[in-house]
Amino acid sequence: MSDNKLYSLIQDSSLLYKTLFIKRFSAHYESKGKSQNVRGSIKILRDSIIMVQINAPTGILEVARMYITPDSVKMIDRLKKEYMESDFLYLSDKLNMDVDFYTLQSILTNEIFQLNELYEKRRPFVRNFKGKVIDDKYVFISDKASKVERKLRKDKYEKLYKFNYQRFEIDPSLMKITDVLVRLFGEERDMTLKYRDFINVEGQKFPSELVFKVKDSTQSLSCKLKYNKLVLNQDLKFPFKLSSKFKRIYPE
Repeated sequence: MSDNKLYSLIQDSSLLYKTLFIKRFSAHYESKGKSQNVRGSIKILRDSIIMVQINAPTGILEVARMYITPDSVKMIDRLKKEYMESDFLYLSDKLNMDVDFYTLQSILTNEIFQLNELYEKRRPFVRNFKGKVIDDKYVFISDKASKVERKLRKDKYEKLYKFNYQRFEIDPSLMKITDVLVRLFGEERDMTLKYRDFINVEGQKFPSELVFKVKDSTQSLSCKLKYNKLVLNQDLKFPFKLSSKFKRIYPE
């Protein structure tokens, strides 16, 4: 099929929602030689707010909250009685990848996206990507991928610094994204996303597992998320109240 048709089918199969409530999630996070298990919930008001609540490992008591909008990131640490407000560069630094609000929303909800740092000009998706069929899967590959692959075959790694590479694998039976690969050769950085265990959510297919990994020459970060009990289009509240007793801290 044409690239436009494939892209339209992927868009049409994306989760339809105004609000998304992930009542429970569990996550295993690893970075800089340390690992941590966390539990909590996620609320999303499409294109406006992402709120993440982190609970104590042994119960439902909330210990931290993150409130994310297109232009700001706020966090409360209830244990330390501290809070932080910053722009989106703070979260990009923590994820070791230049993402904006809409990219983060797409990653969490299994939608197709273009990373800002890959393209100097914002163009429609099908002008930056080419569709193919590889190993019984539909694949979208960034338009400069052929140049990258030629240089890789010829071992011309020193000429790759100016190139970036992004790839989506789509399961044709679901018309859902299962794997994403991003390579920033100049920064020697890779990002991979894996979506697994698709479940039925109010008549729509949605992955209940997301594995996110970023690796460069100096560090690596990985996070495995398991979603449980998802609710669509419920009237949600997104409270973010600060106690006067909390101390403001500033990102490093």
